[in-house]
Amino acid sequence: IFQQGIWACASLSGGKSGGHKCARLWQAWGVLEAREGDYAAARRCFNRALDADNRNVATITAWTRMEEDIGNFEDARHIFERCLKQFPASSNEKIALWRSYEIMEQHAGNISAAQEIYRRSMGESFAVRDDTDLVADSVGLKLEEETKQEKLLPPMTEVLKKSKEMEVSRWDASSMRGEVWLNDGSIEGKVPPSVIEKNNNKKKRSNSPSSVSPSDEGSLP
Repeated sequence: IFQQGIWACASLSGGKSGGHKCARLWQAWGVLEAREGDYAAARRCFNRALDADNRNVATITAWTRMEEDIGNFEDARHIFERCLKQFPASSNEKIALWRSYEIMEQHAGNISAAQEIYRRSMGESFAVRDDTDLVADSVGLKLEEETKQEKLLPPMTEVLKKSKEMEVSRWDASSMRGEVWLNDGSIEGKVPPSVIEKNNNKKKRSNSPSSVSPSDEGSLP
């Protein structure tokens, strides 16, 4: 039954091991083989499951539990160490694997190893938290510094009094629905094309010669 299901799943997903959906079938097949005592077949199934989905936590825990039950702690450690690298730091899946790894060492009577695993997991978690706090603090300091600089800037009227420049004109740009800014001492602006076309049409109408009425045609030479 498992074989038929995996064949059907692999034919849709492609590849020998199939995709993520096939990983669950491989994992369940591996658990069945482990219960039957065929540990070599179980390892092949678990390996295929991780080939289909290298972040399948159920497969990792089932495989390491099997190795623990038959006394292959070194193989279980190797599986944990290899699979932990596949998960991002402080993710829920990785935290669960760290905990399973720690419990395995406790069952093996390696209290010092279990404590070391706990320290590693906590150190990784605190490192991620510190990086997040550092980014937040740097952004906050930058905003605070920009606010201080804005407060230190004198009003424009005071600047004009102390400099040789004079204010030529002032207008409300909101009526034009455009954007105006100062670029290296030069005033630049951006006006929507519809506004430019409207202003050009006004200029054309104002510059065009006055139309001649029919009554005035006779007076023309």
